Amino acid sequence: MGRSFIEHADDLPAYAPPGHSETRNVRLVDKDFCGRFEMILGEIAPGGGADRHSHAAEHQVVYVLDGAAEIRLGDAPAEDCGPGSVIRIPPGVEHEVTVKGDTPLKLIVVYSPPLPPRDDRPTET
Repeated sequence: MGRSFIEHADDLPAYAPPGHSETRNVRLVDKDFCGRFEMILGEIAPGGGADRHSHAAEHQVVYVLDGAAEIRLGDAPAEDCGPGSVIRIPPGVEHEVTVKGDTPLKLIVVYSPPLPPRDDRPTET
């Protein structure tokens, strides 16, 4: 089989995507698993966020595990999101995230298809 199908998130490499501040992501499922999606465990520290951006071909779904954020999609007013919020972002829709409060924002993020290579920066695990 080559690699284990059972791993712990703490043992996977962490990275910060471009245009995100105070962010630590761990790719739980990468494109090599099936080629149809990737799944990320993300954490954004208080004061951090994701600058306004869009994805050309990828659908993105964000599920908030913990913390609070203000999320803006396209030209719509920003909305407050907390645990249990599901944010669906179609390709081409500009979006931005700002952490609110003093608790880290913890997220599960799924992209389909997987994102193309970017300038992710390794972070400490």
